[in-house]
Amino acid sequence: MPDRLFGPDAVKTSHPLARVLLRKAMAWYLAFAVGITGIQLYFEYRYIRQNIVDSLNSLASTFAPGAASALWDYQQELLNSLAAGIGEHELVTMVEIADPHGRIGATHRAAETGTPPPDLTVRQTLYHRFEDGQLETLGTLRIASSEAKALAHLKGTALSVGLSTLAQLLFLGVMLAGLARILVVKPLTRFSEQVGRLAASNQQRQIDLGPVEIAEIATLQQGFNQLLREVSESHALITAVNADLERRVAERTRDLGQRNQELVREHDLTLALVRSIPGFVCVLDGAGVILLANHATGALIGSPGTPLIGRLWSSLPALASPDHPLRTLFHQAHRAGHATTQAGFPSAAGPEQTYQFEALRIGEGAGGRIVVVGVDITEQNAQKLRLEHLAFHDRLTGLPNRALLLDRLERILLIATRQHTRFAIAFVDLDRFKPINDSVGHEAGDAVLREIANRLCRCVRESDTVARYGGDEFVLLLPDQRHPEGWRRIADTVLNAVSQPIHWQDAVFQVGASIGFAVFPRDGGDTQLLLDAADAAMYRAKQAGRNRADFGAPPLEPQ
Repeated sequence: MPDRLFGPDAVKTSHPLARVLLRKAMAWYLAFAVGITGIQLYFEYRYIRQNIVDSLNSLASTFAPGAASALWDYQQELLNSLAAGIGEHELVTMVEIADPHGRIGATHRAAETGTPPPDLTVRQTLYHRFEDGQLETLGTLRIASSEAKALAHLKGTALSVGLSTLAQLLFLGVMLAGLARILVVKPLTRFSEQVGRLAASNQQRQIDLGPVEIAEIATLQQGFNQLLREVSESHALITAVNADLERRVAERTRDLGQRNQELVREHDLTLALVRSIPGFVCVLDGAGVILLANHATGALIGSPGTPLIGRLWSSLPALASPDHPLRTLFHQAHRAGHATTQAGFPSAAGPEQTYQFEALRIGEGAGGRIVVVGVDITEQNAQKLRLEHLAFHDRLTGLPNRALLLDRLERILLIATRQHTRFAIAFVDLDRFKPINDSVGHEAGDAVLREIANRLCRCVRESDTVARYGGDEFVLLLPDQRHPEGWRRIADTVLNAVSQPIHWQDAVFQVGASIGFAVFPRDGGDTQLLLDAADAAMYRAKQAGRNRADFGAPPLEPQ
């Protein structure tokens, strides 16, 4: 046999069997114990985290009605008290009650609070239920806990499991060392001595250990003797096979070289195509490291003079906020394989740019990639807003049109019905307007209508609505007015403002107004009844001499 198998070099790197068995067994058992312990601690940790989340959900369900009521009534002090009360719970590190419009809210954070993990945060959408069963979204209640809360519960469990594993390891080591020495080491020592003599003599002889108690060692002896016979027969065949293998390896090496050149050309072509795409294109690995980014990506989220390749996605200054949509997009795509979102970015050349992003995961595990593409939809959103404005506003005056007026009237009617309050609507019909259109023309009439619309807007509060109902008719929607004197003052202000001269080119026009008021619930309990009552009151004002207001019958009384 060759010296490299049984010569002095092999002896230098070998160790006693008992020590090898003991080391291997201890290592495997330690790995197994650590794995089982890790799994046990992992499930214990998951169980503790779930208990924390369940507790947070219970707190959210308990305090959600109070938070919804405070948001509905704009009670800032109550919101602050609720947030502070929830924050006193031992598991809570952060409480946030938020109105999506940013008008009211409350936040409480513990002193040690960092950024809570998403799966230790619960959200509860806050609703207000009307009497007819409809729900109106008021905001969100978010309660978060800290990772340290869960880790603190694991300390005792980890210590007891570790001590138990160490004791078992010591016992197993002593037992294995004794058994290995008695049953295995001695027979194998004789086997090694004979193999060494066989290698030294370099002759084809057989191994004879005599009777042995271990069946595996007897099988090893037989197998080794059979191996000696087959080695001699196989040597010539191996030589021939090696020669053929060397020839095939040389041919395969040439083929691989050609294929590598083709792959390099394909990679360069793909890279050029990606860089030429005008939209946002970025490729990341599973850990969020940027592997490929085109010019549009660098212009949108990059930093001047700093390359994006090799940087961590979440470390980019443009994505510094933990709640940034692109950071959430990466995590969702990593978990689910696909995700979409929208995000806005400041622009030095004009208004904020809005992008529609889509992320797709390709592959699994460490070799997986996430491709993120984005398209600028700023102009699409602007066009959508323009179309929505045109659909609900009068093109001549810019005021809300009849459709938007009816929608706001329905909303105010629901609120007043629920809160048992009054509100008024006023029909305003211009006097002496038709002669302007007939004698001077519609261009002059349009100028008068625009001026009247501006004057009406200055006569009411920001919370009131001035709408063009059609032609020379306008409607004032006046909510939250508890005293009739306020409506009378508005009527006097409107009559005075409308009657002021209107200058247009070289002409001066003067019109008046007839105003009819309808009051909820006195004049009706739905929108059509109220509009009909206001229209009838307006006609009574015209019949009574015009340029006056009719407040309906019976007269208004303080509430």
